[in-house]
Amino acid sequence: MAKKKPDEGERFEVLVSQVEAALADLEGGTLPLEDAMKRYEEGVAALRRCMAILKQAEARVQVLSEQDGQFVEKPFEEPRPDDGDKGKLF
Repeated sequence: MAKKKPDEGERFEVLVSQVEAALADLEGGTLPLEDAMKRYEEGVAALRRCMAILKQAEARVQVLSEQDGQFVEKPFEEPRPDDGDKGKLF
């Protein structure tokens, strides 16, 4: 079964643009209160969808590591602050 393509309105880049547009409208300071509240709600909704997409992407990330001369996949783990240089790529 083929994976369903996300709706064009649900693409991460499109959602980020929606958040940026809402922010610009709100920072402009010219919207009446009711319109400003509506733009704020729209921006927050788009931001939440962005965060959900990022969380899904993070769950899919796999890191290759070498064990006994073989490359194996293991789940991505964020480095902890006390890990020092262990989590750095360079």
